[in-house]
Formats: sequence, structure tokens, C-alpha cells
Amino acid sequence: MRTAFQIPVILLTIIAFGAGKLHFEDRLNHDMVEQRLIQPPLAEGAHLELGQTGAAVALGGLRSLVAAIWNLRAFLYFEDLDWIKLEQSYGIITTLQPQNIHYWKTGAWHLHTNAAVYFKENQELSPFRRNALQKKYIQKGAEFLEEGIRHNPDSWELHTTLAQLKSNPFKFPDLNLAIKHYDAALACDSLPSYRRNMFERFRFYTMTRIPSRRAEALQEGLKLYYKSPQNRTPSLVNYIFALQNALHVSKEKRIPDNQLYPNKKLQLQWLKNLWKRRNEGFPVDGVYEKIEELTHSKL
Repeated sequence: MRTAFQIPVILLTIIAFGAGKLHFEDRLNHDMVEQRLIQPPLAEGAHLELGQTGAAVALGGLRSLVAAIWNLRAFLYFEDLDWIKLEQSYGIITTLQPQNIHYWKTGAWHLHTNAAVYFKENQELSPFRRNALQKKYIQKGAEFLEEGIRHNPDSWELHTTLAQLKSNPFKFPDLNLAIKHYDAALACDSLPSYRRNMFERFRFYTMTRIPSRRAEALQEGLKLYYKSPQNRTPSLVNYIFALQNALHVSKEKRIPDNQLYPNKKLQLQWLKNLWKRRNEGFPVDGVYEKIEELTHSKL
């Protein structure tokens, strides 16, 4: 009778211990994945894509090797201009190595640049079809980066890569989304301090192209201007000049030209460079008039 009572107690104890151990191991695995001490488990369906041998090797701890082999295979697909298989390959590669930022950036670049340019310039397609496929693959590249960010939310590299894509005037830009990802990059603990000023400037440049945010942009530009002499690049100086004109900043409150620019000769040169890019959406208020004034004056 006593034995009959003890057996269920022992079984319940074993089950409780096993459940506790499983919960502890799951938590430990999760923490180790977050700290990038181990690789996350393969996504559902990855075994079918890899095949029996590839899945066995990956589960055996050689995922980086299998990913490298698939990366070589993807390059062959790139040489063959087989964009569908290339995209599938990078899906497998990033499944095997989701924390490898290089694979996410390379896969996205093949899609939003190489594939998109290929279709844009393919004269065998109608203009409508070329445009549609170019836009489709640019979007695929953006979505690939977004997936990479979901796996690596603290990757300033992926955030800035997506921000630069979304601010590119020739790749169907979304400027507010670009600013969002610059903000995310600047909030990353992993962002090297020596890169911060540069990405703050890029964020400012993007904001200047949004008419409704130009007052905000001017304030950001002035902060950067006074923050460090290293920020006083030709682009930042030019945009402050144009924004002050666009927003009709009074003479008393604006930074005068002789303080913004090193000299009149460089001012003319820098403004001419900005005028050449006037179709990219940057502010050019007062630029043409100033070029004319400086051209006909003694520098």
C-alpha cells in the first residue's frame, strides 16, 4: 500500500523537476541567444530548404560553414542574374546566421541595387514593367533589412543602411521612415562614438527635404553647427543658408554668410554644387540669386 502511494509521488516529483529544468534551460538559451553566445534555433521550415545533409550539418554546430557555402552559391546566382534563387539563398543564409550583419546587408544590397538596376535597364521589358520590377526589388531590399532589424534591433549598421536606402532620392524614398531609423541608430548602444556626428548630420540632411519639417530642421542644423567645427561641412552650411532664406529668418537672428562660409570663393563653389542637386529635394532658397551675386562680384 505504501509503495502504491510512493510511485505517484515520485512521478509527480520527476515531472515537476523536469518542467522546472525545461523552463530554466529555455530561459538560459534565450539569454545566451540575446547575448550572442549561441545561435538561435533554426526557423521552422529551414530543414526543408537546406535539405537533409545541410540540416544535419547545421544542427551539428557547423551553421557558419553551411552559411558560407550558401553565400558562395548566392554569388553564382548573382553572376547568372538569377534574382529569385539569389533571394532564396540569402533567406537560407540569414536563417542559419541571423546575427551576422554582413549577410543581411549583402542580401539587401543585391536586391535593392543590383536586381533593381538590372530590371531598370533591361530593354527587353516595357517601360512600365521595368519601373514596376525596379520598385519591387527596392522594396524587397528594404523588407530584407527590416527583417534583419527584427533579429538585430541594436544593430546601428542595419538601421543606418535602411535609413540611407529610404533617403535615396532615386529609390522611391520615405523620408520620415529614414529619420525614424536614423533615430534608432543613434539610440543604439553599439553605435561607435566617432560615427555619431556623421549620422546626426545625415538625419538633418534628410529632414531638410521635408517641407513641413524645415523649421525643425533648421533648429537641428544650428545645434550641429554650434556643437562642433567638424560638423561645418559644405552640405550642412549650405542647408542652413537655404533654410534661413526659406523661413525668412531676420538678419539679426540668422548666421551671416561671412560666418557660415570660410570665404566668398568657397561660398560660390559650395552653392554651385548644391544648385546642381536642386532636383533632389534639398532646400535651395536664395541659392541661385547668391550665385549670381557672387559671380558678378570681385571675390
